Amino acid sequence: MLPRPTPRPTPRPTRRPTRRRARTAGVLSAACAALSAGALAPTAAAAPPRAVVVPCGAVLTTSVRLAADVVCPDGRGLTLAADGIELNLNGHRLTGPGRGSGAVESGPTGVRVAADGVVVRGGTVRGWGAAVSGRAGVTAPQDPQQPHPDAVLRAAVRDAHLEGNGHGAEALEGVALTLERTRLSGNVRGAGAYGGGRLLVRGSTVERNATGLHASAVPRDGLVLRDVLVRRNTSHGVSCSTDGHLDATGVTFQRNGTGLEVFLCAGRVADSAFVWNGRHLSGFLATGDVFTITCTGATRDGGALDLERLTVQPCAPTAP
Repeated sequence: MLPRPTPRPTPRPTRRPTRRRARTAGVLSAACAALSAGALAPTAAAAPPRAVVVPCGAVLTTSVRLAADVVCPDGRGLTLAADGIELNLNGHRLTGPGRGSGAVESGPTGVRVAADGVVVRGGTVRGWGAAVSGRAGVTAPQDPQQPHPDAVLRAAVRDAHLEGNGHGAEALEGVALTLERTRLSGNVRGAGAYGGGRLLVRGSTVERNATGLHASAVPRDGLVLRDVLVRRNTSHGVSCSTDGHLDATGVTFQRNGTGLEVFLCAGRVADSAFVWNGRHLSGFLATGDVFTITCTGATRDGGALDLERLTVQPCAPTAP
């Protein structure tokens, strides 16, 4: 009996790829190529505003970077009129007609703060009654014992030079102004807070003004200084006058006419130094004015840190 032949397997027909599969393969290949080329990397940060020429008297409602100096002999400065915008001076100058007859209040304003969260940075503002100024129209209490209303407008000046003005910067009613890494020089007053305004100066230099920094009729956080060099101001380095309040830490008062004046003022100075001033400390404190100086040294010239009703405290002992 003959053996039965082994059946041969029937070859399966080759399936041609469908159009859908071909399209999917193409997409996957493109995606792999994009990943290898970095095309799917995170989106880069938005570019800074294009540098533009800004005219005197401009009311700014968007962030601006200057392309050239702005010289305003007619005294029409710039207004920051929209929340959160920035005026980047970009190394240029905003120059006014001069600071006026010499009175601090005279002369127009270089940059007027009229919105919340605005910033001025990176250049020089000179020749104005006030280089940077803000007023929110909030009424300060008539009774100094009553609390001041909260700040309505916040603004900052960073990495700038405010020189040759009546005021380098001023914070008036309802405005909280911060100066960081900024130089204030050659002004009648370097900067001040008045009538409910708030001024914070941090990491800055205040030099060669008539009065460096001044505050009166302000809340407890009215004038706050952190790591500030106050030097060679002809009258006072810092002046805290009627119903003012000063909170100073890490301040060097050096070679001023008077380092610190406290007149009917409250506050404290801590971890600071009085160095070679004509007079380190002057003023008058009434009953109820609480002012302390803590962990602060003074050179012999300039007199003792001594004033009636002033409390002077040594540094706290360090742990062994």
